[in-house]
Amino acid sequence: MNRRELVTGATWLLGLQAATVAAAPEDEAALKEAIKSYYSIFYKDRDKSRYRALLADDYRLLENGELLTVEEDIAFMPKPEDQYERTDGFDFQLAGVSGGAAYLVYFLSSEINDVRGHRSARFLESAVFRRSGATWLLSVLHSTRIMPTEN
Repeated sequence: MNRRELVTGATWLLGLQAATVAAAPEDEAALKEAIKSYYSIFYKDRDKSRYRALLADDYRLLENGELLTVEEDIAFMPKPEDQYERTDGFDFQLAGVSGGAAYLVYFLSSEINDVRGHRSARFLESAVFRRSGATWLLSVLHSTRIMPTEN
């Protein structure tokens, strides 16, 4: 990398950082509620129409090394006969807004009970939203499972 590329890249990053500001309290609350609804509707209510209404038209889920579309994501929604119960907890870390786009970074802790028994899981997730009127629609969700460390 030459000096010009370095200066250009650094300038771009500083400009991006300056353009993104901490989310206003009402936006941050709306973003957090959107993520909580995303999980509640998917795993508890299991309502495909309401779930789809939370998502931007170009929504993508990045999970387990895969890039999933809306339809591929919805295909994983538990069915009533699956005997699937899940409780999710959120530890929100960062929220930012830049014009009509926003992001949220958080840890997700899940307690899952199903035919396989009980298990716990923890994830680090980042979500990108796009404003549509007064609503924040989820555009990208990237989920990374945090594996327990061995002692």
